[in-house]
Amino acid sequence: MKKKILISLLIVSFFNYVGCYSYYTLTEEEIIEGMPNPDDDIKLVLNDDSEIEFGTPTNHISNDGYYLKVDNASNYLIGEGDIINRTTGVKSNFEGIVKGEMIDSSRNFNVDTKQYSVFWTKDQARLSFEKGNFVEMTPEQGAGYFVFKPPDSVRKISFDQIKEIQVDKFDSLNTGLLVAAILGVLVALTIPFWGERSIAFE
Repeated sequence: MKKKILISLLIVSFFNYVGCYSYYTLTEEEIIEGMPNPDDDIKLVLNDDSEIEFGTPTNHISNDGYYLKVDNASNYLIGEGDIINRTTGVKSNFEGIVKGEMIDSSRNFNVDTKQYSVFWTKDQARLSFEKGNFVEMTPEQGAGYFVFKPPDSVRKISFDQIKEIQVDKFDSLNTGLLVAAILGVLVALTIPFWGERSIAFE
């Protein structure tokens, strides 16, 4: 019984490790047609063969940082801090990306030894960031993919640095093979069980 439980746990761990998803490289035609889609998780392969798992490029936030694809250079505010709804007075945590056109005004101030920046938006919100936890991007930085990992600076990946754009998609073939392998193991486990029962009835 313990052996069967152990094998079952190994199967589950193997399933979680291998997963049902894999990356495939977009063709030039697919990119021209507008891929990757806004909700696709992507991987960038650079000219030096280094790889960056980029997440969803339009507005992605994870433990690894903030990811933004900029096709047309513009102003953006990226960071993590506090947001207050000026209408209701409700305060909550903020993690995200705000287009510069939404910023109405801003101000810097110090509290003890810490420096903060406050931004008021046109939709009646007040954003507050501690120094190092946000970045303002300007049109001068140009277009490309950007990665911001507080409290580090922004890393820009220009389009001409990218050799391949890969998309994370459901892999039906590998999933089918994986399921077939699991079923085979389960069948193998049940054969001794039924053999033991037949002996007991004799």
